[in-house]
Amino acid sequence: MKTPRSNLPFASLPTISFTAKLPGRNMHANRNITRINRQSTGGYLVRITRKGKLRSKYFADVDGGKRKALQEARLYRDELESKMRGYSSKQLAKKERADNTSGYPGVRKATEADPRWPSNPCYNYWIAQWSPSKGVRRTRRFSVEKYGEEEAFRLAVQARKRGVASME
Repeated sequence: MKTPRSNLPFASLPTISFTAKLPGRNMHANRNITRINRQSTGGYLVRITRKGKLRSKYFADVDGGKRKALQEARLYRDELESKMRGYSSKQLAKKERADNTSGYPGVRKATEADPRWPSNPCYNYWIAQWSPSKGVRRTRRFSVEKYGEEEAFRLAVQARKRGVASME
């Protein structure tokens, strides 16, 4: 026999339904909106983060039901999206990340082993990476063995600067 939901120890916890975001420009109508079901009532939570600032607001089903709450949540979300602009792709490309170890965004050092030989020789590279347009990634590698440490790094930084300048 099944145990009724109300007798379970976690019955008082809210049930959260997540909405999936679809790729591309035409994201679905409920982007940034999450449905939250509670035992007595429910509602929609709008959460948008732009440039490190989080805005959120909860719309309960109480006064007009689910449809009205969802409609209000969408209006609020649309208003926030028009006011809060995110970073452009060029701005994002210039932003230094916390995990950056080279001191320059989009430039990293890599070591690769060559499995073609029994001794598995290792080669060091400075790699520059950028995205000239949506869905496209460009990479340039500069050998430390060929150019030396400083020159390979300088060439990678120069390649990255040129690549970012050519971004849309």
